[in-house]
Amino acid sequence: MRKIRQPKTMVKWGHEDVTMLEMFTDLNRCVAEVVRNMYDMDGDMYMSDYQKLCSVQWKIESTLELLKKEK
Repeated sequence: MRKIRQPKTMVKWGHEDVTMLEMFTDLNRCVAEVVRNMYDMDGDMYMSDYQKLCSVQWKIESTLELLKKEK
């Protein structure tokens, strides 16, 4: 199997500068927990999970805006 290099590119993630690996790790952590809870509750969602999704969505939008401006 081909070894994948660790991404070293720094991006703005919320109010922090993080590597791409850190960004995707945080994104996975936030989304996976919410999806797992929804699966366990047959599609229902806790308000705290909704808040987590809103927070991650804001971070994604902010990061994409900054990346688009760099081009």
